[in-house]
Amino acid sequence: MGTPSAEDLEFITNNQAREFVQKLAKRTKQTFSSLFKKSNPVALDLLSKMLIFNPKKRYTVEQCISHPYFEGLHNPEEEPISDNLFDWSFDDIELTKETLQSMIYDESLNFDPEE
Repeated sequence: MGTPSAEDLEFITNNQAREFVQKLAKRTKQTFSSLFKKSNPVALDLLSKMLIFNPKKRYTVEQCISHPYFEGLHNPEEEPISDNLFDWSFDDIELTKETLQSMIYDESLNFDPEE
């Protein structure tokens, strides 16, 4: 992906996170075709549009499934789009050591290797 530009860092609201990214070694962007020489060029084009640092420039789900890579698999009439945003509030917990231990313990009680 290379080193993100100043514009691409604007979406990061946490100053410490932004400073951390800015301190990383500068890297030149490499094309996927140079890294994966035997890969499908259409797949690499889609991958390059999905793996963009700035989420505002990254392909949306709708753009991804409309990409030529999925030609023949994409049927807009059978792909409903929800009017409601997904509610992630169940994930709004403070992840302390004790909370994680409790969650892992509870999950292990429900584990059934036969399923």
